[in-house]
Amino acid sequence: QRGADFLVAASMDGRWGAPGKPDAGLTAMVLGALQCVPKPRPEATQACIDKGLAWLGTLQKPDGSIHDGKVINYATSASILAFSRSGDTKWKDTIARAQQFLVNLQFDDGEGYSEGDLYYGGIGYGSTERPDLSNLQMALEALASSGLEPNAPTYQKALKFLERCQNRSESNKVEIKDGNVVIKPGNDGGSGYAPGDSKAGFEELEGGVKVPRSYGSMTYALLKSLVFAGAKKDDPRVVAASKWVQKNYTLDVNPGFPAGRDPQAPYQGLFYYFHTMAQALTLVGIEQVVDGTGHTHAWRNELCGRVVSMQSKVDGSWINANSPRWMEGNPLLGTAYALLTLEAALPR
Repeated sequence: QRGADFLVAASMDGRWGAPGKPDAGLTAMVLGALQCVPKPRPEATQACIDKGLAWLGTLQKPDGSIHDGKVINYATSASILAFSRSGDTKWKDTIARAQQFLVNLQFDDGEGYSEGDLYYGGIGYGSTERPDLSNLQMALEALASSGLEPNAPTYQKALKFLERCQNRSESNKVEIKDGNVVIKPGNDGGSGYAPGDSKAGFEELEGGVKVPRSYGSMTYALLKSLVFAGAKKDDPRVVAASKWVQKNYTLDVNPGFPAGRDPQAPYQGLFYYFHTMAQALTLVGIEQVVDGTGHTHAWRNELCGRVVSMQSKVDGSWINANSPRWMEGNPLLGTAYALLTLEAALPR
């Protein structure tokens, strides 16, 4: 409740962003987080939710997207999630139109891509921007919450992109030639950011071969996306990703980022990592994590404890104090992630 109170106090009449500059994507994330507060909610909290949803509704474009000119997929996906959480039927048409926008945004034959193309099945920030796993996982979650049929072609197309992100050579045959270097998938079961790419860098092997380094937040994003796309728990791709996240289980850092030259690197995207962890482990049905040393963890209790310990004693907010990258130094986004994580991780 203290976290929600912080967000309500920072509201600009149901909108959030820099002073005088409300941001659609941030507002949608905050609205999703405020709806984690159980009903009946405090009057001020519910008022912020109602005003915020109404504002987002005014931002819907003729093509169904919901945004203010930035990060179109993220803003639309976060908006769908916020509207869906409300359970209010008056947003049914808004959600349906936004759903169709996301379906149309996918890189497929409609944009001249075939199944053999590197980015086929992916979704990026917008229609002209390169797809990546982070954008795709957000869109798939939104599509699932919007009621898109489980057997929809969108999910099958997404599986091709997901395969090309995973370091699993049995299902990923991508080879990208870059001068004298060849980028190939590894075999640890984890995932980078996009086919042939990783925000955590590359492992350099003999013979000019580079492997995108797997890291925590994107491997959890892969895991949850595989489930949303219809892969079963015993699917080899799901099994491989599940093994990676358990072997590399930690709540200290976003694993996979080498400390090396940048001591902040392992802390990048920590709240995003926590959120996708809680979602993915819940979707796959893993209640006890056995880490790489053989120790068993009740991850729900541990994650909730870790997140609560990071809350500000002063104002109830959260920030990633070790790395502000990807807006996690912004207490509005940090607090939204924390509340969403706690809701997903609370012991069942």
